[in-house]
Formats: sequence, structure tokens, C-alpha cells
Amino acid sequence: MPRRVSASFVVVLAFFAAAAPAAELSDSVVAAFRGKLVLSRAAVARGASDKETIAKLKAAQLTELAGVAADGGQTWRFHYTAFLKKTGNVALNVRFVSGEKDGRLVAETPIPIPDVDSPVLEGNLSISESQGLTRGKAYLLLLVNDNGETVAKTSAIFK
Repeated sequence: MPRRVSASFVVVLAFFAAAAPAAELSDSVVAAFRGKLVLSRAAVARGASDKETIAKLKAAQLTELAGVAADGGQTWRFHYTAFLKKTGNVALNVRFVSGEKDGRLVAETPIPIPDVDSPVLEGNLSISESQGLTRGKAYLLLLVNDNGETVAKTSAIFK
């Protein structure tokens, strides 16, 4: 019986640790990245100073994403930190636009907004070839609000 209680405690503890809000970023860190979407392998730990936090975010930024083979073709999983140009968004979608001259919309996926007044959003995203992406191609990732305005962006090659 004690094992069952301790296992339940660990599960509950893990749930609350995952649901805990991230530490607030300072205005200077937000200003350094405003309008940018930072893609990384995992959440980036805050530094002891703003300068260190900015350096950690820059170092973690991925320009190429390695995928893994899955049932729906290649799948890419990554963490994003979005530094929004505009808050108060009702809905947000990440649009994957081909990096070719035609700039066509290839895929789109919604992003949850836990706090509409926060200038920074973080989360994990997964997308696959079955959703329209092609391995080896470069894409522009646009975070677009309900009014069609781009509030953050980046580009990456999906390998």
C-alpha cells in the first residue's frame, strides 16, 4: 500500500510541476525578441541576468529541425517561445509558408493562449508530413492572430 501512495504522489507532483507558470521575463528580454518566434528543442531556462537569458535564448534558437519517422511520415517536435508584437489576441495560429518564391500556405495549426495579456507564449508543437510539410524544405513560420496580423515569426529548415 505505501508504494501505491508514493507512486500517486509522484504523479500528482509531476502534474503540478508541469502546470506551474514559467517565470516572467523582464521587459528588456521581451524587447530584445519582440516579434520573434524562438524554436528550440526544449524550454530555455532563465539566466541569472537579462543578458544571460538573452544569450541562452539566442544559443537555443534552432534554424534546422530534425524530424523522426512516424506513421504519418516525418514528424517534427519542438518547443516555441513567441515574443508577441501585440497582446490581447483572441486566437493564434502558426502558419507554415513555403520558403520558395510562391510563398504558399502549406499548413496551419492553432496555438493555445493561456493569458491574452501576456507578451510571451511558450509551448510544444508537433507537425508532420501528413499535414503538408515536406522534408528538406525551408518554411517561414508566422504566428497570426484572429485579425490576420503577424505577431511573431521565424524561419527554419525541416530536415
